Amino acid sequence: MTETLPQIDLLNGYLYAADPTPTYRWLRHHAPVYRDDINRLWGISRYHDIVEVEKRPRRYSNRNSYRPIPVGTYDDRSMIGLDDPDHQAQRRLVARRFTPRAVVDHDAEITEVIDGLIDEALAAGTVDAVEALAAPLPAMMIAKYLGFGIDRWREIKRWSTDTIQNGGGLRYMTEPGIIAAMEFAGACAELIADKRANPTDDMVSVWCHTEIDGEPMSDEQIIAECLLLVDGGAETTRTVIAQTLWDLIEHPDQLLRLRQNPDMIAETAVEEFIRWVTPILNMARVVTEDHELHGQQLREGDQVLLMYSSANRDEAAFDSPDVYDVGRVRNQHVAFGFGTHFCLGSSLARLEIRRFFERFLARVASFEIAAGTAPNHIPGAFVRGVDGLVLDLR
Repeated sequence: MTETLPQIDLLNGYLYAADPTPTYRWLRHHAPVYRDDINRLWGISRYHDIVEVEKRPRRYSNRNSYRPIPVGTYDDRSMIGLDDPDHQAQRRLVARRFTPRAVVDHDAEITEVIDGLIDEALAAGTVDAVEALAAPLPAMMIAKYLGFGIDRWREIKRWSTDTIQNGGGLRYMTEPGIIAAMEFAGACAELIADKRANPTDDMVSVWCHTEIDGEPMSDEQIIAECLLLVDGGAETTRTVIAQTLWDLIEHPDQLLRLRQNPDMIAETAVEEFIRWVTPILNMARVVTEDHELHGQQLREGDQVLLMYSSANRDEAAFDSPDVYDVGRVRNQHVAFGFGTHFCLGSSLARLEIRRFFERFLARVASFEIAAGTAPNHIPGAFVRGVDGLVLDLR
């Protein structure tokens, strides 16, 4: 008897707020190129298929299509909404700030911030781990990188929290998300005006005082780049840190391994944290030429959804992918994407996550979910955020 499922809405945030793993498994085994008629797109769920798509940017375009929003709805000016060579021209302007060597320059500051957060959390005893531990650090670093200044990190956190929900498509845009996007654009416009007149050593200043093919970047282009960095840098790292705190409580054997061998955090555990969480659930592309994939006919103009979080649980790519293994060695996950659009901030994210858990596990003797509380996942088709993670620390 053929196994069937009802129509799957791949942009339904509640699919991801629950455990999507069984759905992913069914898709990989029975419909690796799945037609989602609700959202008029194709879901690609297997690891090797996603890598092949990423290797062929001419056949699968990013232009105005990296999120599952109907083509032509808006004109995305950020680097992620462009194809090469335009994408690389904008990426090169700031790429040097995100190399492994460059982000190490922030190591001492990152560690100092983390220790301060842990000091406050231990003094309180019971904290909302998302608000007190996971959210501040990445928001502070993005605020600094852009030129807002670390003291405005709370605004960055709020803007990222609200705007990230808009990434699930037009049906799932929220009023807070739309308002936050407008507020953020206004704040960026003020910052751009200041940096055009008074440049400093930050990314907005670079964008304000550079040219691409002889043309200066417009305010709209710079605002789009800022939103990309805020959503890609603040919300995603926060999600990995928060979810990993929860995961280590749920997997005490893995927590014990890290306590007994702290070097494992840098050697293997950070990559397993990132694979397991896969903070960016998916990205979209637009087909540029008719072709067939796994028996399905894809037409020019069709949208495909690259399901990274399914790929990172693919049995064909990982040994025992549904086992949480902080010592996993073979771990070529696609949580940061693959190919020309590989995540620009991956080195910064890895450093923040590594230092957080090195310091947290060294200083916090025990942590557990506070009695009478229950963490949950925020419904969303872009990021599987954590809410209500209240911890008792000792």
